[in-house]
Amino acid sequence: MGRAMDHIRYLVDIVGYRPPTSEGERWASKYIAGTLKDLGISHQIEAFQSYRTFSYPYMIIFAVSLLGGLLACNHGFLGFLVSLFGAVAFYLENTTGDFVSRALPHDPSQNVVGRIPPQEQVRHKVVLVAHYDTSRSGLSFHPRLVQGFRTASVLTIVSVFGIPAAILVGGLFWSGLFGLFRTLAEIWLFLDIVVLLHREVYGKNVYGANDNASGVGVVLALAERFSKEPLKRTELWVVATGCEEAGFVGMRAFLKQNGPELRDALILNFDNVGIGRLRYITGEGMIRSYPSDPEMLLLSSEVVRENPDLKLSPHEYRTLPTDGYAALVQGYRAMSVMAFDEEGVIPNWHWETDVVENLDEGVIEQAERFATLLLRKIDGK
Repeated sequence: MGRAMDHIRYLVDIVGYRPPTSEGERWASKYIAGTLKDLGISHQIEAFQSYRTFSYPYMIIFAVSLLGGLLACNHGFLGFLVSLFGAVAFYLENTTGDFVSRALPHDPSQNVVGRIPPQEQVRHKVVLVAHYDTSRSGLSFHPRLVQGFRTASVLTIVSVFGIPAAILVGGLFWSGLFGLFRTLAEIWLFLDIVVLLHREVYGKNVYGANDNASGVGVVLALAERFSKEPLKRTELWVVATGCEEAGFVGMRAFLKQNGPELRDALILNFDNVGIGRLRYITGEGMIRSYPSDPEMLLLSSEVVRENPDLKLSPHEYRTLPTDGYAALVQGYRAMSVMAFDEEGVIPNWHWETDVVENLDEGVIEQAERFATLLLRKIDGK
């Protein structure tokens, strides 16, 4: 387990901030690739292009929705069309991640992809995934406000989809009631834009010890374990993705390049596994929940039942998308492993307190042990 902490400390204390498409992110990818090389694991760096932050596409989308609501005051049908476009753009950006954002400036980034062959003929493929880039702080992630993140997200979803509905229905009847709803929705989206703009102007880069050096540390520790003791019939992929914090861009690029080989593979994503209570995720998604792979959920429950000291439990994750979500949306067989506090919130999420000193080595050890047992159970099928 100490090896996982060594990797975490290097990424946080030596590399430091690792924002999407930054020099720090590239430095981190070289460290990860060098680690795989030292372990004798065949690997490659897969380049792709990405925008730098999720704030910009969503500010544009919210502004379009807000504009549609304002236009409806004097041009009802035009306002409806504009706000409907905003709703469609919001849905597509949240699910595909490349609708409005494809028009933004892009810069180079990279994924690190390694493979560990099994001892015998390949019968299963498992992809171990963790993103290595970091985010920045913002008002939404303030310790006093972050518990309301899901509630705020629901209000945003209702506002974006509610404005065109209110324009349409309000034009037919009950115009006063639906006009009031539209006004409240417009105010909320304006506040969303202000919060995102504040994040870009005043937000600070975070070290990302938990999010997500912890996940990378666990994946590299597993890579070391199984490079020395390969599974019998399971080919193990070791994947470190860039630009997850921009909008799971690295994971989408990985699946685009390697998807044909991985349609039947199991994808195990590690994100924020450094502090809190460890959970295996049953479903993910802000707008709608995409269920995790049933077989992985069943095997996970068996591992927990056979090893009660692990103290893992199932959990549905309904806030910002992860690399696991990016795979589930495209129909891949995936499941995430994450950790939360007693209120179901990620500790130190996108905040300056996300440093090595605030990690719990016991949780990281638990994540590594759970994954080891799960992989051996998959291999023994």
